[in-house]
Amino acid sequence: MLSKSFSFLCALTLLALSVPTEARIRWAERDNRAVFLHPRRFGQEHPAVIEKLSAACPGATCGGLAGGAITPLLAAQGECTQQDYADLIIDTAQQFDDATKANMIALAVEYRQAEKNTSPDFTTNPPTNRNSVFCQKAPKNAQLNGLVQAQDPANDAIHFFDPASGKTVLAGSQANTAPFGGAAASSGNATASASASTSTAAAAAATSAVAINVADPCPTAVTVTVTAGSAATDVAATTSAAAAAATTTAAAASTASGAIGDFGSCTVPQIEFGVGFDNRKETSFQPVDKTSFNHGSAQNIDIITQFICDTLTNSCKADATAKATCQTARTAADGQTAKTGAQADAFNAVFGITTNFAADAVISDQGSTIQAGAAATAGASVATSAAAQATTTAAAAAQTSAAAATTTSAAAAAATSAASSSGAASGANLQTFTGALGGVTPPAVTDTKSGDRPFAVDGNATFNSLQNALVRSCDVQHNKCANAANSSGNKGDLTVTACGDQQTQCNAAASA
Repeated sequence: MLSKSFSFLCALTLLALSVPTEARIRWAERDNRAVFLHPRRFGQEHPAVIEKLSAACPGATCGGLAGGAITPLLAAQGECTQQDYADLIIDTAQQFDDATKANMIALAVEYRQAEKNTSPDFTTNPPTNRNSVFCQKAPKNAQLNGLVQAQDPANDAIHFFDPASGKTVLAGSQANTAPFGGAAASSGNATASASASTSTAAAAAATSAVAINVADPCPTAVTVTVTAGSAATDVAATTSAAAAAATTTAAAASTASGAIGDFGSCTVPQIEFGVGFDNRKETSFQPVDKTSFNHGSAQNIDIITQFICDTLTNSCKADATAKATCQTARTAADGQTAKTGAQADAFNAVFGITTNFAADAVISDQGSTIQAGAAATAGASVATSAAAQATTTAAAAAQTSAAAATTTSAAAAAATSAASSSGAASGANLQTFTGALGGVTPPAVTDTKSGDRPFAVDGNATFNSLQNALVRSCDVQHNKCANAANSSGNKGDLTVTACGDQQTQCNAAASA
């Protein structure tokens, strides 16, 4: 009789001599083609507005709104779900006090312009990134009129994903490949011809600027040079001297016109680069003026530049020249090394604003230095190059009048001289407003008594009107205050809304 140990040994021998079993590997398929996992792009830049919405009102109301705000932005959601949700935010805001309501409405406007996710088209090789289709109905609330979602700059401009059919549709093949009523049709990637038409629009802008100069026999040229770094949050914008007699409201909005265009109700666009934006450890980009361009920070500057250019159409009601200038600025930014301060410098330079963020180091999300900053002169070189790109066409047209060129050169020299002397100028501070939310006071305004722009805002620019200088001082304070409020999470008395109220008081004092 066989022992148990012998039986076990025989069984083990049989197993060892057996042929190994081979399992089949099953691939997921679509249209007879293997489907490979593809990362969703939505998570690359989580819309900052959702986090802000969660803290916008007391109780669980805004927490619930924030929790539900992601779903309408997903690829499979209908073309109008994002707009409908923005309407819901505004409707919900009506139950709160005026300040809370105003903030929630502003967040609804920002949410409506956030990027909507789309899935790539896997029927092409490589897969094609697609735009999202546009809602084809008017919003319930007037605050959303003319607003559309942003499109990822990496998307193919003529391919759209239609959630109704789940398929690709081409631009112009159906109504929802263009905004409802034609709103914002020329912004961002909304049309296939946006980038292609930039140079033509810029040429038209330059022609328009020359025509304006001919009509005005005594134009005053403006050359404002402002130097800023990541430690500075002052507003640095170019303001037309032709608007020196503008009302307080117009001055507060820093409306600019001329070769770079008329920016309507918004300030001249400017982007800053640094660490600490939205509590980030890494360096990122954000608009300087959050009142005109209310968007959170992003490591990809294209997200910020496209939002700014879209906002010029959606909210600012800027003219065609300003929109063309913005597209030129986007191109200039993309020509620099990605995720470095040089991109912000190049963008700002197209608008006549000199910054030196290229000198700032690039920091990772772990707080370590990835790339050291360029030499201090690098930012100025980038800015000069980008400014030259933006003004080439206008300069060529201006050469037809030697007298005008001479006048421009003299005025520019006078403005630069006044600006350079402002820092050393002594005298009484003409800014009498004493509000100081977050410990931020308005910069001093002094009369340098030199040149045709004697009124200097400390660390900023010079003006030929005291009122405009005082309003600019208020603008600078507001932006510093808003930055401080955002950094603190809008807690307590230090909120963006409170900073806006303080700016209104400061502007009123300036016009008194």
